[in-house]
Amino acid sequence: MKKLRTPRAKKLGEMIRARAVVGKSLKSAMGHRNMNIIKEFEKVRDIPYRIPLFPEEPDECCTGKAEMLFKVFKKGGYEARYRLCTFRWNSLNLPKEIQKVPHDDNSSHTYLEIKIDEQWKVIDATWDSKLKDIFNANEWDGKSDTEIAVNCIECLSPEESLEYIKHILTPEAIIFDLKVNRKFYKAFNEWLEMKRAK
Repeated sequence: MKKLRTPRAKKLGEMIRARAVVGKSLKSAMGHRNMNIIKEFEKVRDIPYRIPLFPEEPDECCTGKAEMLFKVFKKGGYEARYRLCTFRWNSLNLPKEIQKVPHDDNSSHTYLEIKIDEQWKVIDATWDSKLKDIFNANEWDGKSDTEIAVNCIECLSPEESLEYIKHILTPEAIIFDLKVNRKFYKAFNEWLEMKRAK
C-alpha cells in the first residue's frame, strides 16, 4: 500500500534533513574534540606575519604559522600534512625600494593540508587580516580550500615538502639564508608594519 504524505509530514521530513546537514557542517567545524577549527585558524592567521631576523627569534612567517596550525589540528584529532611550493619575491608586487635590497628572489612557501570528509583541503594562514589591503588574508569556512598565499611556481609532494622543510630549518640553512637575505627581510618586515599602521 502506498503511504500518503500529508503536508505536515513532508515539512517534518524537510526539517529533519536540514538539521542533519547543519549538524554535519557543525561537526566538521567543531572537530573531534569540540574544537572550533575556524576560530583556531583565525587566531593563527592574525598573528602578525614577521620573518625572524635571528635564529633565536620566534618564527611567525609562513613556516612558523603552519607549524602552529599543524599542532592545533593534530590536537583536535585532525589529519594534517605540510606542503611546500616555490615562488619569487618579485611576484608579490613589493615597492621598488624593497625589491632593490639584495636578496635571493627564489624562495619557498609553507602551508598545510587538512583532511576533511576524506578530502585534503589547502589551509594557508600566512597573511594576517591587517594586511588584507595588500595581500590575500584568507577567510576559512572550515570545509573548503583557502588560497595559497603566493604565486606558486612548483608545488612539492607531501613527502618532498616534509624533507625540504626539515632541511631549511637546520641551523646551517637558517644561518646561510639570513646571511643572504637578512637586510631584505628587515625591510620587508618594516614595510608590513607600516601597512598595518595605516
